[in-house]
Amino acid sequence: MKKKDEKKDENQVLRITPPKNAPKDGKKNASEDEEVLVRECLEEIYEKIVSNLGGDILMKMNGDKDINNPEEFLALANTAFNGKDSLKNAKKILEKDPDNLDAASVVAYASTNSLNKLIDKYKKLIAEAEKKLEQDGYFGEDNVGKFWLILETRPYMRLLLSYADTLVECGKMRLAVEVFEKMIGLCEMDNLGARYRAMHIYAYLEDEESALKLLKKYPDDDTQMLLPLSVLYYKLGDLKKSAKYLKKLRDLNEGTLEFFEEADENDFESIMYNINPIGYRPDTIEELIEEGSENFFLFDSASSYFEWGLSKLRTMK
Repeated sequence: MKKKDEKKDENQVLRITPPKNAPKDGKKNASEDEEVLVRECLEEIYEKIVSNLGGDILMKMNGDKDINNPEEFLALANTAFNGKDSLKNAKKILEKDPDNLDAASVVAYASTNSLNKLIDKYKKLIAEAEKKLEQDGYFGEDNVGKFWLILETRPYMRLLLSYADTLVECGKMRLAVEVFEKMIGLCEMDNLGARYRAMHIYAYLEDEESALKLLKKYPDDDTQMLLPLSVLYYKLGDLKKSAKYLKKLRDLNEGTLEFFEEADENDFESIMYNINPIGYRPDTIEELIEEGSENFFLFDSASSYFEWGLSKLRTMK
């Protein structure tokens, strides 16, 4: 599998991905009106952006004017946070709202080219945010475990995710997984997918005990749980269990065979261009590629897994 470019992308500060319940094949049936279908997909994207990026920020970017439709909202989100003016835009928000943690996170990211310095900036922001949240009573037992259901704690959760992702980029896996575990404890519904990132790190560290503990907490079959579990047992030498999870993955995700063929041919990046830039469709090859891109450290540590896995898939009933 070819390694992805690890350079910090100055033009991508925040990513937008579709919700888990997006249509798997991009359409419901051939007889549906295409315009209605597009509207439904855009509405789902709209809801995702509102929950994950913070609608209040984009309202401020729009001069506090109403944003009337998903297309306008999506365009504004991409322009505000993923373009060359992201730093300037975030600073404008901080002038109006000094406590805006999302904007502060964007400023931290966009104002440094050093991952080590970025970690220090994130740690400082996290400490400041935790102090304020503690003072406001958000770490009480009535709130812990429900942080994504509380609008005021969502920026803090997004900051933790950015911090953990940066730790992964620096190869600080044990520190990173501690942050992902913290996120899971603060939000048991795990709306940001911290369990997926944690599972990949457990597989990387060959930590079967922690992997099984996480699987017990989230037992439903899921693409981004099954693949790292299969890799974990491949690395541990338990090929029977590895094949069991691989079969579950194949039965769940229609793109499994194609993904393994591409990965085995070391052509991992070539199919990235076929993915919708807005995000991926769940349980398709698009999700597998997104997973591979985010968790390359795991697959690079067991590159022979795909050769083995492909041979299994081709003979699997």
